[in-house]
Amino acid sequence: MYDKFSYIYDELMKRQVDYNLLASNVIQICDKHNVKVKNILECGMGSGNLTEKFLEKKISVDGFDISDNMLSIAYDKLVDYENVNILKGDIRTFVSNKKYDLICCFFDVLNYIKSLDEIEMFLQNSKKQMTEDSILMFDVNSEYKLKEYLADNTFVVEEDNVFYTWRNYLYKKYIDFEIDFFVKNEKNTYERITERQRQYIHSENDISELIEKCGYEILEIIDFETFKDIRKTSYRILYVLKLKDNVKK
Repeated sequence: MYDKFSYIYDELMKRQVDYNLLASNVIQICDKHNVKVKNILECGMGSGNLTEKFLEKKISVDGFDISDNMLSIAYDKLVDYENVNILKGDIRTFVSNKKYDLICCFFDVLNYIKSLDEIEMFLQNSKKQMTEDSILMFDVNSEYKLKEYLADNTFVVEEDNVFYTWRNYLYKKYIDFEIDFFVKNEKNTYERITERQRQYIHSENDISELIEKCGYEILEIIDFETFKDIRKTSYRILYVLKLKDNVKK
């Protein structure tokens, strides 16, 4: 029915992430900066787990992703909600004709983008969909996580009916992941599913300089997993931005 990895990803993320807490933390940040969130553009929405929590708060969401398989799962999950639009798109090129109170892009989507020029495309396109009061939030896997924690290490994990090995291969500007999932099926045997991905390493300095270049003001830089101050060992860094006065429309 779905690509098997997409289904596994959806199940593992639901076990590992408190989406209720995440949605509440995101909205609290907006409230702190005097932004009442009525509509959201969710970039790289994946299988729609966070989307659903926003919808439950009576917030309208336009969400898009590049993966047909992820969108299929999201559609089935969100089909009964009226305040959602599910779209296919690439964060480097997607632009709607609407303005949003919040534009968000979470779970290291930007690490799958190869160059800073392509990330700049995302930042510039986001500006076209923001008002002077809008907020843009995105996270990036930190250099520490990719270079020190994941690096050339191998991890072995067992969760309920899923067992997987995660091997990493670190290069100068990117890291390759090779993950073998062993999933128990109806015959009580295990099926092997292999997934390969590549994430690019973007330094915090490069990201901050790009934010400045694109005309944004940084409201906060915090730890995405704790929503507290970042540390040298933070795994994901969350950027909270608004447009500078001289670029507001």
